Amino acid sequence: MNMKKIIQEELGQELENIGFHYVSGERLFWPYEREKDGIRQEIMIARDRYERRYIRVIFETNAYGQRPKEFRHFVPEEGAKHWEFWGFENEEELREILREFKRLIFTYGLDFLETISKPATDAVPTREKQRYLYEHHQELYEKYQEELGTEGKGAEEVINILNQKIEEILDKPYTEVEDVLMGFAALYGHTICWGENGEWIWSEETGRCEIDKILGTKVNEYVLNLVTGEWDYWRKHRDKKTRGLTGQYKSIATHYYIAHPEERP
Repeated sequence: MNMKKIIQEELGQELENIGFHYVSGERLFWPYEREKDGIRQEIMIARDRYERRYIRVIFETNAYGQRPKEFRHFVPEEGAKHWEFWGFENEEELREILREFKRLIFTYGLDFLETISKPATDAVPTREKQRYLYEHHQELYEKYQEELGTEGKGAEEVINILNQKIEEILDKPYTEVEDVLMGFAALYGHTICWGENGEWIWSEETGRCEIDKILGTKVNEYVLNLVTGEWDYWRKHRDKKTRGLTGQYKSIATHYYIAHPEERP
């Protein structure tokens, strides 16, 4: 069964009529993309990794903070709300499913794409802030190390202090705290690198400051996005049990101690 050909006949042609185009996918994916107002929008048919005769539709954009969604996340119809994968036994059943996908896409999906084409939050680190962090991370680290009194403290203790300081500014607007969060990111970045055991990198393509090879591992992190995202999540959900900064550090340390078991405390 030629999946690509059938998908193109039943769905792809209609998507191309409204500006989408097929992009080369992997064995389990058939993606269609378009760019609208500077945002990449994607509608993708995906096949289950283990059950070849089960498929679903995934909607995705590159708008900041938006995550992939499926029909069950936004379609009000009962028949679509409870299904993740849709199963078929033969070509005719596959074509019937694709025709139903097309109906749901044009009834609900295109409007939903517009919804997730907007940033999920106003807390979006700008390219300028990312660049400033990359160029001034050392001096920001020293400044916030002094202000927060973290010199000589262990990594987990420093991160606990950062968590406390993040809690203290949850009620302030993002425009008032974005520079503070950038300082926290510098302190956090140097802390998880145990000082200098990581490479601070500027990505011209993504416009982000990144730390690579943290503690000599293969782990990398966009620390400004991580710290800002932690603050943003807490202010929205007030879920103090979620400790993303702590969890990420513990994950990195685990990678390090696997490679250096003799140093495990």
